[in-house]
Amino acid sequence: MRALIKSALRVSDQGSEEENPLQSLIGDSPSMQQVRAMIEKLARSQAPVYISGESGSGKELAARALHASSHRAQGPWVAVNCSAIPETLLEAEFFGVRKGAYTGATQDRTGFFQAAHGGTLFLDEIGDLPLAMQAKLLRAIQERKIRPLGSDAEEAVDVRLVSATHKDLAAEV
Repeated sequence: MRALIKSALRVSDQGSEEENPLQSLIGDSPSMQQVRAMIEKLARSQAPVYISGESGSGKELAARALHASSHRAQGPWVAVNCSAIPETLLEAEFFGVRKGAYTGATQDRTGFFQAAHGGTLFLDEIGDLPLAMQAKLLRAIQERKIRPLGSDAEEAVDVRLVSATHKDLAAEV
């Protein structure tokens, strides 16, 4: 199940997430009230969430509010800008590396999924990932397991996945 949140969110300069994480989403319009209600509803779910909107519309702010409103709020929040990772490093960055997996791998390295274990993994600009990596992510999401580079065993991961993009993914398909 995926949820789609489309809204023009604005970041408050003084938005504090200490008392109520949804206070950082400013505005009282019916649209903003719908966004807050949807975030509260989705916070009770474990389903992956997809957020779309224009650059600067507050997608990450909405994702942070979702994490902070959920039972995973005490767990880690790991935000990843997918467009900033070179294609050759994607698998290592997402799934981790075992010592000796390749020349230069002198120690185990944690990937994004392991770092977010018990919390939320936010994948910003998910539409920029190559198709091959999207397939690997799909498997990790479905199986809730990952295989670090150089490992012969899969590891279970407990991660809430929230993704976002400014692209129209339906048109991209």
